[in-house]
Amino acid sequence: MHIENDVFNIEFNEKDEPFAKDILNSLANEQGRIMGFFGLKKLPKKVEIILYNNLQDFINLRTENGKYPERYQGWNVATVKNGDIHILNFDLYKNAPQHEDTTLDDYKKVLLHEFVHACHEEILLDKNNMPALLMEGIATQLAGQTKYDLNRKIDCSPQDLVRKFYRVKYSYAYAYEIMGYLMETNSHEDLLKILREPHKIDAFDLVAKTNSYLENKQECKKENKNFNKNMLER
Repeated sequence: MHIENDVFNIEFNEKDEPFAKDILNSLANEQGRIMGFFGLKKLPKKVEIILYNNLQDFINLRTENGKYPERYQGWNVATVKNGDIHILNFDLYKNAPQHEDTTLDDYKKVLLHEFVHACHEEILLDKNNMPALLMEGIATQLAGQTKYDLNRKIDCSPQDLVRKFYRVKYSYAYAYEIMGYLMETNSHEDLLKILREPHKIDAFDLVAKTNSYLENKQECKKENKNFNKNMLER
């Protein structure tokens, strides 16, 4: 079965029909904001969203010959391929131990996250060179995935963060904070320039500046807390 609007076409199993309609309504409310951010008036084709109700079918998409390799991880429940979004349905999604506490709102943000990826790909100047650090950073930020807002100092190798992103602990939180720094310190026009050519980033410089930015944020919070405490004690 399928339902669609001017941007999305959702394919699903019959039992997921109410769920699919709810998803489409939520995406419809956000599609203009996301496309507008990237300066896109329309996409070259509708974004297909395929809801999987069979885990092995999803694994077959992600792997060769339908094998279940060691590199497949349970957190991997959604992907963008050729501009289309492939994602486990909500029930299967929650079956993964890493996602058992996922709410429907969280799930919708994952779909929005994947839509950000699809839109981002449209403005990339080199689609064969897409470092995950900034791709995941802008996706987590625009999807409103504040669970990654840990205010955590980046204490891993900048080189690993760029070259081994998905193997680094807290990588998504780091990406969220780095993109937060870039959004705070750049005009929208300059930020789009960075996102068009993300492979040109100087990871070492970016990590250092983001850490300084986070330290300043923490210091400001402490000062505000002390100020409020002093005011209350007067």
